[in-house]
Amino acid sequence: MAKIFGVLLIVGMIWIGLELYIEGPARAFGGAFASFVGQAGNQDEDGLSTPRRAGAAVERAHRESDDRRDRMLAE
Repeated sequence: MAKIFGVLLIVGMIWIGLELYIEGPARAFGGAFASFVGQAGNQDEDGLSTPRRAGAAVERAHRESDDRRDRMLAE
């Protein structure tokens, strides 16, 4: 029984840590604890957390690469 409890505790802590890392402390768990944080945590002026900004930058780079390739093939 103790092993099952320990595994569930570890899985729960990993889930909580990932939620806080991805969403930031102000928006984690649907913003339930946003009033305790006081500010937007690791969010920029657009309200995006660091992983979301990185994802947006990668998508933008892929779009630019596709546009460049399309221009080169059109010539």
